[in-house]
Amino acid sequence: MTSYFAALAATCCLLLPALSQAQTPAIAHGAAEAATPAAAGHEAPNEAPHEKLSPSMRPLSPPVRVNHPPRRLPQQAAPYARPAAKPRQPHSPARRAPAMAAPLRAAAALASRLLPAQHGDKSPRLTVLACADGAPRHGAQGALYLVQNPGNQLLLGEAGVSHAVRQLRTPLLLVLASADCKAVNTARSDFSALPLAEQRTLLSINVDKGGTPLSAQLDNLDNQVEAAVLHYGGEVEAGRLSVIGAYYDAAGQLGKRGQLVVTSINGERDKATIARLLRQRAVFNAATGIGTPLASNSH
Repeated sequence: MTSYFAALAATCCLLLPALSQAQTPAIAHGAAEAATPAAAGHEAPNEAPHEKLSPSMRPLSPPVRVNHPPRRLPQQAAPYARPAAKPRQPHSPARRAPAMAAPLRAAAALASRLLPAQHGDKSPRLTVLACADGAPRHGAQGALYLVQNPGNQLLLGEAGVSHAVRQLRTPLLLVLASADCKAVNTARSDFSALPLAEQRTLLSINVDKGGTPLSAQLDNLDNQVEAAVLHYGGEVEAGRLSVIGAYYDAAGQLGKRGQLVVTSINGERDKATIARLLRQRAVFNAATGIGTPLASNSH
């Protein structure tokens, strides 16, 4: 056993000097490399920090230089990028209601003169029975309820007129005639060649075949007013309704060009009486001769 340990100790004594001689040049070389720049007193130009390390301690890839922007205060931050504003469209004017026809404007003016304005009351106060040829359908506006048919006939427009008078309780019923009514002009002539449906419409227009166009319009107007006074006799006698016949003198045939000429009030046709009733605004229950002033009525 003693000889075994003696042989092992001799072997170690032989290996230690060889190992020390093999590592000394590498360590000395690394130390020399590390001491060389320091001995020179300055660093190599453009030498990266990782290049100062020994080859065995250098990273596999060089570090990436990151440039951080300077920190900004809130008031120095860039403004929020808003979306681009849409181009402004050219201003389009508001749509206006169709202009009221001249006969209807005159009828509305007459109603405003006979009936005092009531604040906040948007219900119609005037029912107009007009010819379909003499006034456009789009003319009905505001406090005016328009019923149209060929020849401004009560027989053809009874449903609409009764709704306005008895449901909407309009205090004025104006039968409007004008020279533009083709149905009355056709009724003056022989219309047997027309379709049967049109003949039925014209048969109820009772005018003189040999009369003038103006006389035919006025005769038909008086007939329609008389029919309305009889049909709504209860409302007329109670003073809740006034039936007025009027002719729009567009061509000045009655000497009132562009004006509305009242020809009858509740069946009354005397010109002087009509003028007085209009002046006093006493058009309700005028058929009885009372001529009740409007101020004492609650309509």
